[in-house]
Amino acid sequence: MYPDFKKFVNLIGHDITISGHGTLPRSETPCRVETKQRVISYLVGIPIVETHFEKIVNLPEPEDGVYYIVSRIVMDFVSFDREDVFCVDTGPTAVRDENGQVVAVTQLSL
Repeated sequence: MYPDFKKFVNLIGHDITISGHGTLPRSETPCRVETKQRVISYLVGIPIVETHFEKIVNLPEPEDGVYYIVSRIVMDFVSFDREDVFCVDTGPTAVRDENGQVVAVTQLSL
């Protein structure tokens, strides 16, 4: 049995359309990974930085029956202990417009 679509919370800064289910409005306070950068070298005067991922910001605590959709970078940083966090799958199953831009997804990803 599938959870009620209304139980999904979009924590990304743009609308998400899941084909056959509807569109989740963008988050006013997107979930993100806070980073720190350090310049490690220069290439023809352009700084080359090393990025360190520090912590997740704006990810609510688990709530029974609620599922959160986050960006891929947040998903990669989330502990596998969270069974309520997913990201959209923009791979080959995504629905794209004539310019190749994703307009809808058909599945979620871990």
